[in-house]
Amino acid sequence: MKHLELLSKTKQSWMYHVKDYSLITDKLIASVDWPKNIPLLFFDFKPFRPAGGVARHKVKGRYIVRYVFGGFTKRLKPAGKPLKNSPITARPPKNRQEAYAITKKSIAAHAAADKRLYGSSFQEEIRNYLSDFKKRTRSVLLFKNGRSAGIATLYDNTRWDGKPCSIITWLRLDKRLPKAEYQDALYQATKWCVENAKETMAVFSHADETEDHKFETAMGLRPYRINFRRK
Repeated sequence: MKHLELLSKTKQSWMYHVKDYSLITDKLIASVDWPKNIPLLFFDFKPFRPAGGVARHKVKGRYIVRYVFGGFTKRLKPAGKPLKNSPITARPPKNRQEAYAITKKSIAAHAAADKRLYGSSFQEEIRNYLSDFKKRTRSVLLFKNGRSAGIATLYDNTRWDGKPCSIITWLRLDKRLPKAEYQDALYQATKWCVENAKETMAVFSHADETEDHKFETAMGLRPYRINFRRK
């Protein structure tokens, strides 16, 4: 296998650059240096629009796989579809504690499935996220008739090249909403993200979160990195 450029090394991850996404296979992973004590292996590649809006990979090994979708904010648009006379309303949280409480409850609703699918390492990641939540995040809350219907949160950061970046860290909507109302909630949540993000936007999505892939692609976000964690 031809030598790949190592873009970065940290205590948490090593990242390589590949010329084309299609080159990422089990053979490629086996060929690169990935120490056992480094949790994550990243591959960086040219952004592309995935067929059907869903990113797919050819790797068969036992890994937890996540994509990074990203793009320049000025080129993005909301996903979903606005609904005339919608019962869905959106507002900023009254304070960070309100956003934190809704986020924690939303995460708890997914905890069992997350632990089963993504392991204890993802649970540790969630704990670290919640401990840092009140310091560096901005959120919008969605309601239907006074009841919580969802939340979208941005985490502001700086890219490796120094450009300001906002990461969608948590976007969850009430799946019990009727389809038209759900699409309106998605529209309002992603519209807020586009209007409030820094110069670039990114979002991490597990490989099996195909519905998330679809709305991210609809926004104009494109996969440009993939990471692997050994199970």
